Amino acid sequence: MKRVSGKTTLFIMMLMFGIITSSTVIGAVQAQPYTGVTTYNLNSVYMINENEGWAVGYRVTIIYWDGGMWSTVTSPLTDPSSELNSVFMVSASDGWAVGREGTIIRWDGTNWNTVTSPTTTTDYLTSVFMVSASDGWIVGSLGRMLRWDGTNWNTVTSPTTTWLNSVFMVSASDGWAVGQQGIIHRWDGTNWNTVSTPITTELLSLFMVSSDDGWAVGRVGTILHWDGTSWNTVTSPTTKSLTSVYMVNANNGWAVGDVGTIIHWDGTSWSEVTSPTSRNLFSIFMVNSDDGWIVGANGEIMRYIPPEWIPEFPTGIILPFLLILMSSVTLILRRRLRKRKNQIDAK
Repeated sequence: MKRVSGKTTLFIMMLMFGIITSSTVIGAVQAQPYTGVTTYNLNSVYMINENEGWAVGYRVTIIYWDGGMWSTVTSPLTDPSSELNSVFMVSASDGWAVGREGTIIRWDGTNWNTVTSPTTTTDYLTSVFMVSASDGWIVGSLGRMLRWDGTNWNTVTSPTTTWLNSVFMVSASDGWAVGQQGIIHRWDGTNWNTVSTPITTELLSLFMVSSDDGWAVGRVGTILHWDGTSWNTVTSPTTKSLTSVYMVNANNGWAVGDVGTIIHWDGTSWSEVTSPTSRNLFSIFMVNSDDGWIVGANGEIMRYIPPEWIPEFPTGIILPFLLILMSSVTLILRRRLRKRKNQIDAK
């Protein structure tokens, strides 16, 4: 049998490498989700910029993006049953995360530390939004509302005992909160007031583009739009529950939800986008119109690289393969050079 030359072998291996690295993207877009960093649910993601971001989730999971890879960060919480539901970064050295049992933790630029909470262990905190380093809000179960004054978190009188799922502040004197039964509340700088809502379906996420332009999404594909005067239902391309919405601007927005649902707003209508996963998606954050992240069930992480959402490939799998491949190529080249040298010496 004729032996394959070293040069041919090298070519074949390089070709295989090209196919494998290509399938990392092409194959993943078709079906294969990423679970390399954690297998626990990731509930919230917040990007400071394209090179720095955080995600939090079940079993006190905290992961950090350094511009090249996601890695696990030590949590100050020791109870494995604890869960973090929302993360918000004021800056690279100041951030907050909240969760079950009234949990509040803060990032100081070096470590995450627990912070005194005015709640009880029966409270479930669902969403945090910071206006600035000295002003922020948290909402949660049974209408719980907390405000940060720069020193402490304090309980604020709430207009409801209904579970609140999301809070978004346009400014220190203008903000919104949504929750179960389609309830909507607005902050006027002094009080939270109930606002008329056209639905009774639970709302799960909220994003305000401005004081007169905002969106809320929820169960069974519910989508509401604020036009500056009232909240109105908008035609939805899905009946799947929508868990998170993020608007890049008035004409470009995204929402994600159950069973891998991803939808996009183009300034005129919402349309469903091909998704590379069937796992439930819980949070979306867009760095800009061409760069964004989604996290979800079982450690799902996806990044937007126009025109598609692509699951991150587990570095822990590809690096060992590359090392083996490089070693094999080096060995072949050495053998080839040694054989060539022997042929020259024989002459």
